[in-house]
Amino acid sequence: MGLGDYSHCRQRMSRGLYGVSGRAALWSPAFHPMHRIPCGTWRIEAQEQARASSPVLEHLRRQLERAFQRAAARGRARRAREAVAAVAAAAAAAREERTRARMECALARLRAELLELRLQNHQLARTLLDLNMKMQQLKKQQDLERASKSQSPEDDAMDSECGNA
Repeated sequence: MGLGDYSHCRQRMSRGLYGVSGRAALWSPAFHPMHRIPCGTWRIEAQEQARASSPVLEHLRRQLERAFQRAAARGRARRAREAVAAVAAAAAAAREERTRARMECALARLRAELLELRLQNHQLARTLLDLNMKMQQLKKQQDLERASKSQSPEDDAMDSECGNA
C-alpha cells in the first residue's frame, strides 16, 4: 500500500462526504471503507459535524427500529389472524361436511323406510283384494246354500204331494 491508496479517502473528505450530513457516523471515520486500514486525518469540520449529527442519527435509528418492530408485530398479528381464520374456515368446512354426511345418512334411512312402507302397502293391498275375493266367494256360497235350502222345502212339499197323489 503506497501513498496513492489513501488518495481515495482524501477525495471523499474533500467532497464533503457526498453532501449528506452525518455520513461520517454511518461508516467508521478511522478506516478506509474498502481496505479497512487507517485513512489519513479527518478535517475538524467533518468530525464536529459527525458529533453534532450523531444524536439526530441515533434518534432516527431508534425511530426506524421502532417502526420496523411495529411493522413486524403487525405482520405477525396479521399472519396470526389469517391462521386463526384459516383454522376457523377449516373447522366450519368440517362441520358443514359432517352435517351434510348426517343429512345424507338420514335421507338414506328415510328412503329405506319409505321403500319398506311401500312394500307393506302392496302386501296389505294384496291381502285386502284376497279377502274381498274370499268374501265374495263366501257370499255366493251362502246365496247358493240359501237358494238350495229354499228350494228343498218346496221340493219336499212337491215330493209329498206327488207321493200322496
